[in-house]
Amino acid sequence: MNAIHLLKALERCPLFTINEFIRVTGSSAKYARNHIYRLKKAGLVFQIQKGKYTLHTDPLIYASHITIPSYISFWTAIRHYNLTEQLPNDIMVASARPKKQLTVQGIKIKFYKLKEMWGYKKERYAGIDIFIAEKEKAVIDAMLIRNMPFDEAAKAISSKEIDANKLIEYSIKAGSKSAMKRIGWLLEHYGFNADALSGKIDNNYIALGWDMAKKGKKDKKWKIIINWREDAFS
Repeated sequence: MNAIHLLKALERCPLFTINEFIRVTGSSAKYARNHIYRLKKAGLVFQIQKGKYTLHTDPLIYASHITIPSYISFWTAIRHYNLTEQLPNDIMVASARPKKQLTVQGIKIKFYKLKEMWGYKKERYAGIDIFIAEKEKAVIDAMLIRNMPFDEAAKAISSKEIDANKLIEYSIKAGSKSAMKRIGWLLEHYGFNADALSGKIDNNYIALGWDMAKKGKKDKKWKIIINWREDAFS
């Protein structure tokens, strides 16, 4: 197989291992290791981690294939759906098991262990299948892990591109009282009926924004301390 055909064959994979290289080329393990080394030196192949490589420079293509099961979520998915204008520096991935952060081509790929491994889908992206959260599940995941600015999660709901009924359904399925309070308050603030959530919360007050001081007016219905300017959500 000549070099052009080899690169085209490997390009169809989000990532590949030495065994997959051997399968594609019909070569020996020694030849595979040497050839991959040369491709790396030439800047045509990037090492993701030991034994895993890619030809792609866009981490969205391979991030959800590094560990299985996993899917792109949180701020990365919210930005992918254009629910916020802010571009996160890192790629955020929900994973069923703990995994250390990786840095590939100068970009950090962060994995967050999540029990709620549902609400994601296979999507065709740049000609390759990736796994990514649905819009509503990306918001739920952000509310569960709180690994991004609260106002960016709020913007996703304010965009009106979210299915409010599905967001309520997913909130109940996730079972987090804190998430239900925040989502209920935000949905109601933006004109949606969120009463299905109000009967499922407890009486403990929490801050609306998890990344700000717990000071502000209290909302008795949602047991929320509004620690953010309400006009910031308008």
